[in-house]
Amino acid sequence: MKALGDARREAAGREGFVPGRDGLGPPVSAPKVIALHVVTGFLGSGKTTLINRLLRARELVDTLVIVNEWGEIGLDHLLFEAVAGEVISLEAGCLCCTLRGDLVDLLGDLARRRDQNALAPFARVVLETTGLADPAPILRALTADPFLATRFRLCGVTTLVDAVNGLATLGAHGEAQRQIALADRIGLTKTDLIAGPARAARLESLRAAIGDLNPFAPMADVAAGELGPAEFLTETVGISLADAPPPAPPHAASIRAYAFAAPRPVGAPDLARFQTLLHAMLGPRLLRIKGLVALAEHPDEPLVIQGAQYVFHAPRRLKAWPDGERRTRVVVIVDGVERAGVERLWGALSGAAQIDAPDLAALAENPLAPRPGGLLG
Repeated sequence: MKALGDARREAAGREGFVPGRDGLGPPVSAPKVIALHVVTGFLGSGKTTLINRLLRARELVDTLVIVNEWGEIGLDHLLFEAVAGEVISLEAGCLCCTLRGDLVDLLGDLARRRDQNALAPFARVVLETTGLADPAPILRALTADPFLATRFRLCGVTTLVDAVNGLATLGAHGEAQRQIALADRIGLTKTDLIAGPARAARLESLRAAIGDLNPFAPMADVAAGELGPAEFLTETVGISLADAPPPAPPHAASIRAYAFAAPRPVGAPDLARFQTLLHAMLGPRLLRIKGLVALAEHPDEPLVIQGAQYVFHAPRRLKAWPDGERRTRVVVIVDGVERAGVERLWGALSGAAQIDAPDLAALAENPLAPRPGGLLG
């Protein structure tokens, strides 16, 4: 009696042989390697905006997105179209999974579920890190874990840099420097917000500062459309982890994330005053603000608000709430600011009871109120 291996080899030599048929069982083949793209960048650099735009392209229709969030209230995953539980299906046909727990376990679980047809057969994973993340541990995890090393291929680290605040951010935050140092490509965002005769000089200074940290990574102007699907999916030369900087300490104690919620809708004028006062009081210490707001004028259509340091994006209204929680939720990320100062403003906005505290209008009309630039800046 022939051994099964001999029978397979003999059958494979016959004309018209189809693997898995002829009663010899299914063929043994290695699972498909999954491409992994990491998108990082400091708070407010435009990571979610870029990924949302890329996901609309036909080339990324079979993509799974993992969002790494930091803070009391998870909001980043809600900024991707429509949510349906732990794994969500986007209108473009992509999946989005909120990162909870260990990345190694999550990636391993996703690969196994894909192999068992419990998930759509996605061709690639895009991992959006938190704005304060050091990419080095992610890269190390991919090579250190034997299963991940055989199932995933790192196709590149894309680091986004806010052109408006980039130089100041690099000078103040070591995380931003490490994100650039470990990048395969750099995407300059918000270059269209820099105007005037000093525009060229400011961009040149920023490019020089980035080049000092990573002279090998090509730079693309995201606002000018230089980082499209084709450029993003182009596999870059792998990073040598032997040359990577040593692990950084945990997030600086001075960086805090404060989460606030309001059970009742807020008025549009009050929201505008809140943002103005927050900007005026905190100045450059306001690293990021993001949230979903229930406006009294349109309670069924939540407003997406986002801002970073001195730049506030135009609010974007969604057609419906992305989850079942129909209330205002805002996360404010600050550097060196105690919660009480921000909470006072939030209480005035949300109508929460406060002892001997003025409302937003009184705060805004106070002639001694801080001017833009920041009382704490």
